[in-house]
Amino acid sequence: MSKTIKFICGEPSVAKHYPVVPASQAKPDWYKKTRAWVGQPHQSYPTIKKCMPVGDLISAGYMVPNPVEQELSIAPRLDTGVTGFSRTYPAGWTMQAPQEGHEHEQCPVHVEGTQRDYITFSVPWRIETPPGYSCLIMSPFYHFEDRFKLFPAIIDTDTIDVPWNNWPGAMIKDNFVIQPGEPLAQVIPIKREDWKMELEVDEEGLKRDTGLKFFLSDGYAKLFHRKKKYR
Repeated sequence: MSKTIKFICGEPSVAKHYPVVPASQAKPDWYKKTRAWVGQPHQSYPTIKKCMPVGDLISAGYMVPNPVEQELSIAPRLDTGVTGFSRTYPAGWTMQAPQEGHEHEQCPVHVEGTQRDYITFSVPWRIETPPGYSCLIMSPFYHFEDRFKLFPAIIDTDTIDVPWNNWPGAMIKDNFVIQPGEPLAQVIPIKREDWKMELEVDEEGLKRDTGLKFFLSDGYAKLFHRKKKYR
């Protein structure tokens, strides 16, 4: 039986033009363009496109787009030597203060040897999950975003009641613009359960035939893979 995750938007224009979608509908362009085989199918080496675990991760959960144009640039804090930031929005966007973020001292962000304040990204979406389910939120997997990043976090979306989400992250590049609609965060619902770890040694396990040939020729998909659905 499927579970329901709700994304509730407080900005009608954002919901209309930049809606949350299943991550499977927002795969990175490089991945969509990649061939499944280096040469002839089943007669050459498979590419990352044939790796089911990678495909599952790229398609896991839901993609939250950036809701508004954001122009970002670094702005050194002369009193401390820490690099802060400056951000501008289009006129009329009042959901988040441009300078909303946190000082470096609260979280030791370093980019190429420089100390930086960390920034927060607000989105007009409230997330609701069934009892016992939280959400893992982080930068989109395999999108290789090199301008900024989100700090991963788990939010108990079945109990928290806030009108929007405010996610911390860091600038990597010094100056850039994030356009509305660009992938901002990947949200994956997870079930909270009690886990207990066990460690054991199995020397014979390394000697078993792991069926590597199957992994190189659709074996994982045929023997081990289980379909995940995020609709």
